[in-house]
Amino acid sequence: VNPGTFVKLQLLVPGESAVPGTTLGKTGIPSVQTAGTAFTVRVNGVDANWNVTPTANGSSFTINISSSDTNATLPSNANLSSGTQTFNVTLRRAGTATITATDTDDGTKTPSTSPAINVNSGAFAKLQVLMPGENPVAGSATGKSGSPLTQTAGTPFNITVNSVDANWNPIATNDTIHITSSDTNAVLPADAALSNGTQTFSVLLKTGGARTVTASNLTHTGI
Repeated sequence: VNPGTFVKLQLLVPGESAVPGTTLGKTGIPSVQTAGTAFTVRVNGVDANWNVTPTANGSSFTINISSSDTNATLPSNANLSSGTQTFNVTLRRAGTATITATDTDDGTKTPSTSPAINVNSGAFAKLQVLMPGENPVAGSATGKSGSPLTQTAGTPFNITVNSVDANWNPIATNDTIHITSSDTNAVLPADAALSNGTQTFSVLLKTGGARTVTASNLTHTGI
């Protein structure tokens, strides 16, 4: 029995296996991934019954990989080779994400999207300080958006300190945090423990100009 005509793509993520001739064409469920850790996916060019079509080959069938994780590290486009190709993907935002394979050369080939992949945060790597005017954006390059609002000398304001992984995803810790500032006259809060990975501190800067606020981990000084 020979494969039929190449009509669609099949995307297989870790935890899934191809089962040609079945209704879904595969079995299994996506394995849980860790933010920032690369894994391999496979794309097959298949017929209507999920049989790999070896004639899906070369530059006529170039595959693009995209993801619902807009901060993911995605591979360059690549051609199918005898109906198949592998790609490395790194998801960076904890939560759930999907991956989609599309044939950029032939719009008649049906794309394939993975089921939702659960993505766990990585190891506790650093602290994140959010000033008024800044908002967290897990998985992004800087981990936040916005810019610090101008403050008035002598007027207190709140900052937020979060424990995060290397990709700015929240980590649940209760470590003790110490706050310092480049304003040597600032009124700074007492050391306090994070609560489930976050804590708010009140800071009062007294000296005009550009000042910084720093959070340090007293429990794990290597963070």
